[in-house]
Amino acid sequence: MSEGYRLLEQGERLMAESRIDEAIERFRRFLDDYPEDVEGQYQLGLALYEKGELEEAALRFRRVGELDPDDPRSYDGLALVMMEKGDYASAVRYYQEALLRDPDNPDLLNELGIALHELGEEDRALEAYDRALELDPNFGYPYYNRARLLAGRGEYREAVECLEKAVSLYKGEREKLIDVLFELAAVYEEMLEDDRAVETYGEILMLDPDNVEALLSLGSIYLDRGDYQRAAAYFDRVIRLDPENDGAYLEKGYALGCMGEVEKELEYIDRCLSINPENKYALSNKGAALMELGRMEEAEQSFRRALEVDPSYPWPYYNLSCLYALRGETDRALRYLRRALELDPTLREDAERDACLDRIRHTPAFRRLLEGDVS
Repeated sequence: MSEGYRLLEQGERLMAESRIDEAIERFRRFLDDYPEDVEGQYQLGLALYEKGELEEAALRFRRVGELDPDDPRSYDGLALVMMEKGDYASAVRYYQEALLRDPDNPDLLNELGIALHELGEEDRALEAYDRALELDPNFGYPYYNRARLLAGRGEYREAVECLEKAVSLYKGEREKLIDVLFELAAVYEEMLEDDRAVETYGEILMLDPDNVEALLSLGSIYLDRGDYQRAAAYFDRVIRLDPENDGAYLEKGYALGCMGEVEKELEYIDRCLSINPENKYALSNKGAALMELGRMEEAEQSFRRALEVDPSYPWPYYNLSCLYALRGETDRALRYLRRALELDPTLREDAERDACLDRIRHTPAFRRLLEGDVS
């Protein structure tokens, strides 16, 4: 093997090891001697794409097409660049050009399906996935992508069938299997089948015992169930694994607050905010905890700080309504409640039963808000 082609082989090996800069250097040196080598141009294009240098990557992929107009990889590469840019219509056109040159390629059909899905052309996307599976019934990705599309439509049972098939195909491929199991767990949560979601997250933890996302998801499920002790234990595990995870401190604090340990809740919220001072959920929860402790002025400041971070977040408006109702400031309480319900009408359910609002419950304006009149 010549020295030049050793550089090409080295570059491909470095790419496989995710040593992108070193791979690019090898490919460039190779192309100095072999500027019209199609493989070298294509591999450099891929490496540049992986590094995020999209414009030069596109130039290299176009060069592949100039050197060999029948090489589908030119169009496949350009489609990848367009997908990264969010130009899904152009990506579809490039995938179609690639398929004109290689019509029975299931990988291209799967990628075309993804682009069509992003473009909102769901029926055509399903056709592309189905065609890919006709060509290769043991190809896991089309099952996975088909399931994601179906779940988005609310067709959960069929989505589960596709994901279960993908699970069976990826039994020996840990990373791919974990991705599929996460999607399956999310579908079970959408179906309100929490027991099956818990079981699926458990399978993920058998493959990866320190998977923070799975631990957070399990904590959230147990939090929703009212099993605060178990929820807190999962969030503790996350904190040990990732001490900078602001969400874990927030959720552990919430669990403590639900168990009546409000002072402890504040400690965890403050640790959350020390990591992320802009966490609007923590700011709102802190205000609620302070209000529960009777520290009204501090609570009001925390709610207002949450609204500075995100003026469209409904909970601080709702909590301010509760605060002003407790103070007997009826007009202000109603004004903030109106804004909360404009942003999230489902908060009417909380307003119906929330004792904090008892002082304004008798007013005609309150009843109108509860009946849906937020004008």
